[in-house]
Amino acid sequence: MKIVKYIILVTAVTCQMLFAEQSVYTNSDFVDTGSMAKKNSTEILVLRQQISQLKEKVEGLNTIIGGLNSEISTLKQKNSNNLEDIINQLSQRVAALESRPQSVAVVQKSAASKESTSASVSTQQIAKEKSKIKEKSKKSFSGVPSKGLFKNSVLNFTKKRYTKAGEGFKELLKRGYKKASVSYYLGEIAYKRGRYKEAISKYQQSATANENANYMDRLLLHTASSLKKIGKGTEAKVFFKAVVDGYPGSKSAKEAKRYLK
Repeated sequence: MKIVKYIILVTAVTCQMLFAEQSVYTNSDFVDTGSMAKKNSTEILVLRQQISQLKEKVEGLNTIIGGLNSEISTLKQKNSNNLEDIINQLSQRVAALESRPQSVAVVQKSAASKESTSASVSTQQIAKEKSKIKEKSKKSFSGVPSKGLFKNSVLNFTKKRYTKAGEGFKELLKRGYKKASVSYYLGEIAYKRGRYKEAISKYQQSATANENANYMDRLLLHTASSLKKIGKGTEAKVFFKAVVDGYPGSKSAKEAKRYLK
């Protein structure tokens, strides 16, 4: 009888322990699952926002590239036409010379020879001067660490000494130092000097090197302004909208909104 009571008591205690253990695991599992679901939902929302912003940036950069390809094609066609005009003009001059008396042709040949010699000397002088300037520029930057040169170039830029700043940034670009930032500053210098096509090209290089830079809102804004300046109004609106949507509340977004009204 005592044995039966002992078995019943042990069985009851064991059941209580199993029930308690099951209850603990169940509650623990429920809490962990809910917390994990909430965390995953938040992360998915953030990722979707980031993907949306990246899509807008990619679309904007594709627009730049498309515009640049169109401009390159136009320039090639223009250069080709200019070359044909030059050839036609030269052909006409040759025909005119052949129709003149021999004595006149000899005199003109002598004069042309003198002009050619003079032009050759002039070209050599220009080449020498350019070479001297390049050598002087190399010597001024030789031995200067890239970090110090970058800092000094940025200082020159902020003080509107664009020529000196540009020389420093070009040297840094040759060294491959901070390509994204250096290309951006070169784009800013071109933008402030009204060379909008060059500015767009430099901005594109900067964005390709680092599309998450802290100056990206300003880069996109000035890209849009440059496109507007060269008559690309439709493409400019795409960039202005990208600034407003991608960087709400920023100074660049406020400026961009003025162009979208």
